[in-house]
Amino acid sequence: MNAVLGVADHNGWAVCVTVAASRGVPVVVDRRRVELVEPGIPSQPYHHETLRMPPAEGERLVARVRTSVLQTTFERLKELRDELQPLYTMVGMTLRVPPLAFVPVTVAQAHQSYNVTCRADGMMYHDALSIAARRLKIDVEQHERGEELARAAGRLDASVEDLEQFLQRSGETVGRPWQKEHRLAAAAAIGVLATRARIQLA
Repeated sequence: MNAVLGVADHNGWAVCVTVAASRGVPVVVDRRRVELVEPGIPSQPYHHETLRMPPAEGERLVARVRTSVLQTTFERLKELRDELQPLYTMVGMTLRVPPLAFVPVTVAQAHQSYNVTCRADGMMYHDALSIAARRLKIDVEQHERGEELARAAGRLDASVEDLEQFLQRSGETVGRPWQKEHRLAAAAAIGVLATRARIQLA
């Protein structure tokens, strides 16, 4: 069965909710928190550590963090995909639109504006997730933060209220934690799944 992964990414970790279709109804088949960087490695170097470092030292730290983030993110995403196989085939992943249009090339570039400094770390994780998905041949769709419910409801030809009630029931089935970000990640995944399978809310 085809499955879609909904991701709500943060600096250093992400909420991941995987949804598949069962008899024409979306169902949550996996829900977990995923670490995107190794323990002991700074999770927000642009916004914290490099502000007090000489440029060369800052560049070395960011290079080390990026390497860790790329490797760890790929390993965790591959691990999730492999655990779901062979019952589920992960065909898609949905991410929020990235906080920046680019990953800063240098620390100096990241520090040129407060806006970029605050968002450069988030961009690093978003980029790592996108790269990992491409390596695993998983299609990526982006959505604006806050549009998950309306987008999925529209693709299901359902109301937002009906979708919210469905997600509430799903949370009662999968158990805690089932917070707002879990519900939104699930909604985003359902929206993508609706483009690949004929599904409707129970």
